[in-house]
Amino acid sequence: MKPAPFAYASPASIDECVALLEQYSDDAKIIAGGQSLMPLLNLRMVRVSVLIDIGRIEPLRQWKQDGDTVLIGALVRQKTLETDQMLGAALPLFVDAIRLVGHPATRSRGTIVGSMCHADPAAEMPVCAVLLGAEFVVRSKGGTRIIEADDFFQDALSTAVRDDEIVEVVKLPRAAPGDGYAFDEIARRHGDFALISAGAAVQKRPGGLTAAVALGGASSRPQRYDYEEFAPGTRVEPGKFAEFAGYIAGRIKPNTDLHASADYRRAVAAVLVERTLSAAWDRAKLQN
Repeated sequence: MKPAPFAYASPASIDECVALLEQYSDDAKIIAGGQSLMPLLNLRMVRVSVLIDIGRIEPLRQWKQDGDTVLIGALVRQKTLETDQMLGAALPLFVDAIRLVGHPATRSRGTIVGSMCHADPAAEMPVCAVLLGAEFVVRSKGGTRIIEADDFFQDALSTAVRDDEIVEVVKLPRAAPGDGYAFDEIARRHGDFALISAGAAVQKRPGGLTAAVALGGASSRPQRYDYEEFAPGTRVEPGKFAEFAGYIAGRIKPNTDLHASADYRRAVAAVLVERTLSAAWDRAKLQN
């Protein structure tokens, strides 16, 4: 298959990019790595008048730390999580997850932010964003606004970004000493989309340890579940993880499709929640 005809634009700055977005609105698409968009264009599931390639906008290739915040530009490749030790130390959850994203060839081109913006409910990067409470800095000709992760992911392949906006940067909290993170999933084959994925965080806070889990593949968007909601005022402890996992499995309403039944997905979710929480707990304890 080949895509329907389209015009091609390659802006050299954010200002040029947002001017094009204002001009073409919903008749344009932004391409960064193209690992998700190009298959959709080739299958003609998506048609555009103009494709806006942001590859020449150099500031978007950068990531940096600003205090306790990590800022990821829209062109930072997924492979950077595997090769940049400083970024990996700042975002260990993402390092755990990235090994499950596609294959080395796709990770060399695919971008971290692009995977989030694609908003596939089975993708790994959106799960990490929701678990960590990411903030999306979006830009239009009218200025900049920030969208929190809970509001960013609206439905399958749907986000709160308007047609005249681009996600410029994603802000994420840097892992603090004493925190533990883990990510795991079940897929039919390595590199396939997950049937269910889970990310877990055990974090050291002034009042003690907190714990939370986010699931992918269990609904049309990633969902976060806090231990505090399950057991208010109760100390986080491994002896409760299986019960917490059962609590989450009982709340989700996954679909049945040709890959797996809803009952299977609920069973897998319970296993992954307990497994990732236990791993995150062990990693947190190693640092305390």
